[in-house]
Amino acid sequence: MKRRCGLDSLLSYRESLVEAREMELAEAVRMQSVAEETLAALREKRERTLREVRNLRRNARLDQLGLLTTEAYLTRLEAELAHQAAMVEELAQRTEACRSALSAALQEKKKIERLKEREEQRRAQQEARLEQKLVDDLNVTRHGRKEMGSSYELDDRQH
Repeated sequence: MKRRCGLDSLLSYRESLVEAREMELAEAVRMQSVAEETLAALREKRERTLREVRNLRRNARLDQLGLLTTEAYLTRLEAELAHQAAMVEELAQRTEACRSALSAALQEKKKIERLKEREEQRRAQQEARLEQKLVDDLNVTRHGRKEMGSSYELDDRQH
């Protein structure tokens, strides 16, 4: 029969913390991935626009108004890129913080597991000592009975 250790509830709590940290990390990684995809799409959009502008300039099909409009669009796109790059960096830091939190939670869980294991070993050793003591006591009692039986037999023969 396996007895419940006093550390079981603490270990269960630590396991729930690890699960929560894993979910937080998964969400942080997902958000970072989405932000990186958005950043890549914005960069592609900027490159595509720059190629189109170069082609229009080469063919002399871009008038002054078109040039101003395109420059304003590129300026806005650059601002979006800067904002998205900052967001990616922020999310990367959050992801790293979540990884650190998960690592710390795993270390704490491992400590409790080792404590629980030592407690179970100590308890098993104590039970083994008690069982051995009981066996020793039974053997002493049996030996005493044999001795007593032998002395009674001797007493009966002498009478």
